[in-house]
Amino acid sequence: MDKKIVFLYLHGIHQLYHSAMIAMELSGIQDEYKVQLLSCHLKHTEILNHIKSFYPKSSCEIITLPLPFRFKYLNFKQKSYPSPHSTMKFTKKYLKNADAICATSHITPKICKKFKVTKPKFIYQYHGCGDRQYGFDPKFNDFDFMLLPGKYHLKRLLEEKNIEKEKTHIVGWPKLDYPVETKKVKKELFNNDNPIVLYTPHWKPTLGSYQIWAKDILEYFSNSQEYNLIFAPHIQIKHWQFKYKYNINYDHYMSENIYIDFGSTYSVDGTYLKIADIYMGDVSSLVYEWIAFKPRPCVFLNAHHIQWKGNVNYRFWGYGPVVEEINELDKKIKLALNSKTFIEIQSERIKEYMDIKTEPSSLRAAKSIYKYLKKEI
Repeated sequence: MDKKIVFLYLHGIHQLYHSAMIAMELSGIQDEYKVQLLSCHLKHTEILNHIKSFYPKSSCEIITLPLPFRFKYLNFKQKSYPSPHSTMKFTKKYLKNADAICATSHITPKICKKFKVTKPKFIYQYHGCGDRQYGFDPKFNDFDFMLLPGKYHLKRLLEEKNIEKEKTHIVGWPKLDYPVETKKVKKELFNNDNPIVLYTPHWKPTLGSYQIWAKDILEYFSNSQEYNLIFAPHIQIKHWQFKYKYNINYDHYMSENIYIDFGSTYSVDGTYLKIADIYMGDVSSLVYEWIAFKPRPCVFLNAHHIQWKGNVNYRFWGYGPVVEEINELDKKIKLALNSKTFIEIQSERIKEYMDIKTEPSSLRAAKSIYKYLKKEI
């Protein structure tokens, strides 16, 4: 029977860009293992094929799984992709004889074992390089091997006893290998040279600023011609709009200086992160990709009045001023633009979080997976 490594894509499109390039590189550096990518939706497949087009030597096989009946015909809640649990019944046959499953979801080992998929080794690739407890989940103990972005994550995982050091390898941040083209997009969005603010709130209502301050933020930028705003909430806000009673009907705010996007590829592939001048968010780990592209002004929104100072889960709020009340927004944006101290902190800290080298992170990750399976590391 052929040896096989499966890359699993049963969640939102934002997770594709974290491991698809690894799959492409892995199929190019060896021919011992067949590499399969399992896609839960045609949109995912389209993106995976686009990524594959950058790797003409890749022999990866991209498979589109059938849509579950409930999603295909009864998707009343307008979800962007089917439930991973409901897709697993189509996935099992591809997984049961695999040598390894590479995933970006914490629940992959648990859900696979529920469907009696126990033979493969479970390999985890982060889909967010942040400070929150989510990135140091006890569920990581269920994985056999983890690809880490940098020494900070290794140190904290070991301190919190979430995995043994020999089960890890530092590879950098594969998503940064995706080729982002920005000049054309920037001109399409705004016909001026004003600073661009990117607002990208987290999707969890208990953590993010969206439900509390989104309308106030849109009002502020509607009344100010000083800045352009890319209003691009985490794509899960649209996906979970009914569950969390999110209002996503803000199109009437679209104008010359406000662009609203609830889930295009630009919002997840790094395009907006590259073209914006000011990052405005709450607890999203995207801030580390922002800094990795180039240290720039950040503004953080404390809509829940968290006591964040000294809290290791909010370490990244030291990269820019924190808005404690929404009427401080104008003042804090100006402070972010005029302070060099925050940029210096960003430049120094990013080295801990993302171990970037000349060799592409995706290639480093691919080599690590192959060596791990060959028991060479």
